[in-house]
Amino acid sequence: MNKSNIPISEGRLQRASQNQEVYISKFRQVLLRHGLTMSLICLGCVLFPSVLFALFSSIDNLFLNINRYALASLSLGLFMFLYLRFISRKLNYRQIFWIGYLFFISIIEEIGFRLSLPILFSEYFFKEYSFLVGIFLSNLLFASLHYFTLRWKLKACIFTFLGGMGLSRLFYETGDITLVVMVHLVVTFLNTPSAPEKVNTEYQKNLSQKE
Repeated sequence: MNKSNIPISEGRLQRASQNQEVYISKFRQVLLRHGLTMSLICLGCVLFPSVLFALFSSIDNLFLNINRYALASLSLGLFMFLYLRFISRKLNYRQIFWIGYLFFISIIEEIGFRLSLPILFSEYFFKEYSFLVGIFLSNLLFASLHYFTLRWKLKACIFTFLGGMGLSRLFYETGDITLVVMVHLVVTFLNTPSAPEKVNTEYQKNLSQKE
């Protein structure tokens, strides 16, 4: 029997699928579906002068407190290493590459959805409304994209929206995009500490029965 026709039950975050080809079980799928989508949105946003000005202003604190952030980065790296040991995950090249991706996507998503889109929504579409409308819409889009690019369940996307709103509040209270990126990285790492590997055990059981 064709393996792609065997249903796969839902995971902790991902919705169930009627075939293997749709289900996201490889790092490459995450990179192309989610990473590329978010990168293109971020790239499009930073082409606007108002966004670039806000971005440069938001990293002032990084250069003013470079030693503090260097120490925080080392502490974060140590925390990740100890956490991976605690959950019995190997620190191999694949794992290191995944953490690098999480760092990259944290930067991209914070620049795109916490800094850029609220500004652009407010400047070009909702000038007569509060800036909060731009924040709300950018986080709504942020959560919705997780539903389609990563096939996350609705419940997970709702928590993603709420988490995004929290990160927006942190950013607009501190004006420090570096701090927000680091918080995003910690949360994302704890939520998905390693790349997707195989389809779940129920799928494997169904597959063996069909064969």
